[in-house]
Amino acid sequence: MASLKGVPLLELQGDIDHSNCGAVETALSEILNDGAQVVLLDFSRVTYLDSGGICVLLSGCRRARDSGWLGVIDPNQNVRRLLEIVGLLVDPGFRVFDDRPAAEAALSGALSQEEET
Repeated sequence: MASLKGVPLLELQGDIDHSNCGAVETALSEILNDGAQVVLLDFSRVTYLDSGGICVLLSGCRRARDSGWLGVIDPNQNVRRLLEIVGLLVDPGFRVFDDRPAAEAALSGALSQEEET
């Protein structure tokens, strides 16, 4: 599995729909079950997201919210709009980044804050 600054990173591609969202859910659950507080999903090559994919994101966000957050990197305009419609963009347990450098910067800030406490 990939990582970004030591944070688990799921690199996804194509459609995330009812036919394959179970695999995404399994991978995300395994990462969270292993104790990860922050999980990133690279959506730069995701072309479509349906309600099955949204359910996976909502579930992962709920699980991560108490101790961390779930982040999506570079969703296309249609996916970003869908995330906004379902309310994920205002959820404190969910973050969206325009690209990997933006996610890295956020992780650097989060890691610095953890070291101070």
